[in-house]
Amino acid sequence: MPTPRADKVKPLERALDNPTLHPNALTEKERAPAFKWHTHCGSPRSSQVFCLSAFGTLRSLREKNRVLEDLFRRALPDFPHRPRSRRWEIIPEAEKPELLSEHGSNQPTSIDALCVSSKEVICIESKFATDAMHGFGGCSQFSRKACRGYRGPGSDLATSTAVWCRLESWEGSRSPRAYWSIGTRYFQPSVFQQQGPEDSCPLRGPNYQLMRNFLFAASLAEKEGKTYFAVIAIAPRSVSAKLANQVDDFRRNVLLPEFQGRVALIDYETYASCLTESGDKECAELATFLEGRISEIIHR
Repeated sequence: MPTPRADKVKPLERALDNPTLHPNALTEKERAPAFKWHTHCGSPRSSQVFCLSAFGTLRSLREKNRVLEDLFRRALPDFPHRPRSRRWEIIPEAEKPELLSEHGSNQPTSIDALCVSSKEVICIESKFATDAMHGFGGCSQFSRKACRGYRGPGSDLATSTAVWCRLESWEGSRSPRAYWSIGTRYFQPSVFQQQGPEDSCPLRGPNYQLMRNFLFAASLAEKEGKTYFAVIAIAPRSVSAKLANQVDDFRRNVLLPEFQGRVALIDYETYASCLTESGDKECAELATFLEGRISEIIHR
């Protein structure tokens, strides 16, 4: 019997055949038709699948709360101290279009692993292999030449509106994005200065993906009355150099000083240490699985 073409196999089936997927990573929600699998979910290099293995599997482990808190304390210098571990919910591929007015045809911000407690929101942005080396994603308006690449009048190439950023106006069913308006509470004044054709929009490159994750976390915390929010990017150590530079640039050049500690990069090897040092057998087994995939995919 002929083997079906890869593009004809359902995404869930491709993911289930992926050796990077841990056997206990998925719940019924991820097995449902509505779950949004990435195009390359069948690839052993898939960052989505590796993230599900790392944090989806953790959901069912006894030491979940302690492991997460250990990771957050190592990554975030101002992570609030509590006398006892919080109870954390981990939500893969979390989307809330209403937070940033991301309605319409374009992809809303999707959080790889959204971690929520009674008082905190932590957004985890996971990179694994190829995407870690490429770095954080930029604004597609510029890459597809719908925008001239600066923030100011005349930058809109697609519809020739007078807005400084074409994402701030309606286009078909796409609603005006709230990035700039919400960002006034968190970003440096220089980010909002009028620019001309000789300038580069401060949010058009890798700052774009970090900005969306940051504003998602901040807006969700505000909406739900949380007292702390942050974003953690995570990747294997040997492919994280570019990400580290981009995180540092975002903190220094975009965020106000009081929020610069709310974005951090940590490596998966440190996460594996948190799992192992928990003293739990199942956590140690997950650490071994993750380290094995890093060795097989990244270091071979």
